[in-house]
Amino acid sequence: MEVRKADVLVIGSGGAGIMAAVEAERAGAKVIVASKEPVGYGDTRIALGIMSTSPDTAAGDTEEAFVEDLIRGGEYLNDPGLVRALVGDAMDATLNFEGMGHVFSRNPEGVLTRMSLPPGGHRASRALHSPFMGISMSHALRSGMARAQVEVLEETVCSELLVKDGEVVGAAAFRMMTGEPITLLAKSTIVAAGGGGSLYYPHTDCMPSVVGDSFGLGLRAGAELVDMEQIQFLPFGITHPPALLGIPCGEPSMAGPLGRLLNSRGEVVLENIMPLTRAQVARVVVEEIRKGGATEHGGLLLDLTPNLGSPEGEFFLAMLKEFAGAFLDGVRRAYGKEAADFKVPWDVLPTAHYNMGGIKTDASCRSRVAGLYACGQAQGGVMGGNRLGSTSLTEIFVFGKRAGRTAAAEAEGRKSADEGVAADAIDRLRSLQGSKGTCRPIDVKRNLQRLMWNKVGPLRDADALEQALEGIERLKERARDLSIADFSRCNQEIIDAIELPHMLAAAEAMAVSAGERRESRGAHVRSDFPDHDEENPVQNVLVELKNGTCTTRCMEAGE
Repeated sequence: MEVRKADVLVIGSGGAGIMAAVEAERAGAKVIVASKEPVGYGDTRIALGIMSTSPDTAAGDTEEAFVEDLIRGGEYLNDPGLVRALVGDAMDATLNFEGMGHVFSRNPEGVLTRMSLPPGGHRASRALHSPFMGISMSHALRSGMARAQVEVLEETVCSELLVKDGEVVGAAAFRMMTGEPITLLAKSTIVAAGGGGSLYYPHTDCMPSVVGDSFGLGLRAGAELVDMEQIQFLPFGITHPPALLGIPCGEPSMAGPLGRLLNSRGEVVLENIMPLTRAQVARVVVEEIRKGGATEHGGLLLDLTPNLGSPEGEFFLAMLKEFAGAFLDGVRRAYGKEAADFKVPWDVLPTAHYNMGGIKTDASCRSRVAGLYACGQAQGGVMGGNRLGSTSLTEIFVFGKRAGRTAAAEAEGRKSADEGVAADAIDRLRSLQGSKGTCRPIDVKRNLQRLMWNKVGPLRDADALEQALEGIERLKERARDLSIADFSRCNQEIIDAIELPHMLAAAEAMAVSAGERRESRGAHVRSDFPDHDEENPVQNVLVELKNGTCTTRCMEAGE
């Protein structure tokens, strides 16, 4: 059996994982990165390259105003310490990303230029724009990793964290190309495997690999998750044709100064959309759909035509063509040239985009389990109930760096575990190949994804959430009876089987958290509790795993 040892193990190689690995190596640690996909993939690979940086004090903006916007936008669920860390390190995050080879727009004097209009939820523009996005960003990240002395294991899927005497000491994993398990022993382990957007496939704009691994790994190792019910749905996603379902066509700012939402009867549902947060607009959409106002394709109509002929609107639409080309390309493919020219309305439906909840950590990215750290979408508490636009790239570089630095420093005081600690986990991996059950792993995954969209989607109620938990229990039983092809190398069924326990744990955490929060707050909308709970202090919902079942407790937000 193959065994690798390191001071720091990083699970995941999107922006957060790469930053964590690079920083840990800079601190003198021996680092291994285990990545399900090639380095630089994950949701970072499809980001639009817009990133918040430090406030422009010359224009009257301040760090305190930035903090206030984040906490107000997060509807007071944020961990204030994490928010202040994000704001305080924002410029450092910008420079770290550029140091890897990415380039943000600058004026002729070389000064960073902020976008003229702030993304949704910001009172001032802290957002930088880049002519490079997506795959170009991925290449820059991969280049940054290549310059560090880091051992990289691509196409390596972690099945579980290894825990000895209450301390995480590494992970068991499966190497797709060799078809063999591998033991990864480490003194510190950083989970940076992204969020869980693909639990809602096809109603998501996330990468297919982002299925909730981070949350399943953390829960099963003893970590607490925080506010898992807070799942951000971009309000404007494409509804048809089926091949493009879920592709994003914008956030509230895409509406322009005069854009409006219409229902199937042509009635105005919402105007003055630009200043609103993603959660506020997504809520309006799903509530109107629940009332029966949906189009034949299941969405509402985003009508940008009032912007045409207005000087302010025309200026804004010209900016969209310059800076939102990726969104408009999707609209053009789905709805045609006239739609991309803003001459006909777009049929829109919310699409799962981002997890605000995740592993609960302190500002140095420590979880409550010794030896376990988290950053990026794996980490909860930064964004509270709603992430403001342009902040995700900032988050991954701020907390990736903090996680790498902390994990490397604290690895110095720990001893490496003996490889025998992984024996049971390796046996479980070996047992998957050729399993003679009755259920294909992909079928269980697809059933879970449908269940999550239908019962734990953008609009929730007690009955649906109870049905979701009952459905998850049935799927857990099916996941114990898998049929897997009898070969090892490049066997996708083995990968699906490894992902399933993570997905089921993450889905259960989301559903029990949503049931516990008996109010509507942030991205969590309950039709049976449509308002804030004004009688009690704002609460964070915490989830842990006890005897294989997710249980919740609440604590006052800000503690």
